[in-house]
Parts: sequence; structure tokens; C-alpha cells
Amino acid sequence: MTKIIPVLFFSILETSSFFVPASAVGQRPALEDKDILKMASAARDALARQHIEGCIVIADPDGMPLYVQRQVDATPNCLASALAKAKSAAFFKTDTNTAYQSLLKGEVHNLAVPDLSSNPGGLPLYVGKTIVGSIAISTPDGEKDIAVAHAAASAL
Repeated sequence: MTKIIPVLFFSILETSSFFVPASAVGQRPALEDKDILKMASAARDALARQHIEGCIVIADPDGMPLYVQRQVDATPNCLASALAKAKSAAFFKTDTNTAYQSLLKGEVHNLAVPDLSSNPGGLPLYVGKTIVGSIAISTPDGEKDIAVAHAAASAL
């Protein structure tokens, strides 16, 4: 499902020399290519079942895209929207529908937060309590975006 990658934590001594103590080496889960392709396939299938085309973005925990697809008849702006949703979901570790629901309640303060997307369809991806990335779907219908994103995430 996911691979485990080593994580190193560096310390600086007063002498400015670097060292990595054995106790500082840890591991954390990460998305593998097969996970990404499995989610992308599930997203395409879910979009087809919804009879709609759109954009799919899967990102790493820093919001950097690992997979990007704009389907042939997708709206021109869906790619920018999906990229923003994926970055937002990864950065803020919450689905973008939360910010959208806040906007519907008249809470406009979220509009001033850099990199926060207030469009539904972006989800963070977790393995246990560790975020491993995000997935975002963008079509003209936010409700379908949410459903497709959940279907794709469940493939993980």
C-alpha cells in the first residue's frame, strides 16, 4: 500500500559540526507510484460514472503534484482549481469543503489565507495519523468533486 521512507533529523553542535545520532533516524509512510495510479484510476472511473470530465491532482504532503490529469473535455480552469485544492488539503490537513462551508455561512476571513482553497473536492490522505499527500478533483459541480475525491481516496 505505502512504502516506508527513512527520515533523518539533523542536529548542530556548538562546534558547528553535523552528526546524525542513531536515535534520530525514523520512518514515515509515503505514497508509492502504484498507490497514486490506483487512486487516479478510481477517480477516472468515478468521473465516468458521474458522466462528467474534470481534472485530477494527487500531491505529496507538501502539496507538490505527483499526478496531474486534465481530461479532454474538462473545463479550461479545472486544472488550476485542482492544483489549488490539492495544495490546500495537504498544507492545512483538512478537506477543502470545510473552508467552502465556512464561506456559505458568511465567514469570509478564509479568503485572506494564502494557499487555502475554498472550493470543495480536495482531501488530505492519511496513513494512520500521518499525512501522506492529498487528492483533488475539479469539475463544474462541487458535489461531484467531493464524491469522486472520496471514491479515489478509498482506493488507497
